[in-house]
Amino acid sequence: MPKLIDVKGIGPVLAKACAANGFGSVEKIAKAKDTEFSSVPGVSEARAAVIIEAAMALLETSGSTASNAGTEDKTTSKKNRVKNKKDKKDKKKKKNKNKKSKKDKKKKKKK
Repeated sequence: MPKLIDVKGIGPVLAKACAANGFGSVEKIAKAKDTEFSSVPGVSEARAAVIIEAAMALLETSGSTASNAGTEDKTTSKKNRVKNKKDKKDKKKKKNKNKKSKKDKKKKKKK
């Protein structure tokens, strides 16, 4: 049975925080949704998504399975993670575009 620190992205400090917040096993993390796991201090939704994926992968390779984690939940959860990543990229692009626009306006004013 894998330990919390065996999950990629979880070190000793985060493992203690996980256990203190009800995620004391790799199985519990694999079953969790991003929003649930992000309740652990120091874990954002984006980081939660990465750690949950790593926990599921670890369970698959170790032969253990999260018994109540249905494929429908995993699929929906994965779609949400992909969507969140795309949303973040779009926000960054928009922010960078706004920065460029402000710089262009300043240059025009100076001329």
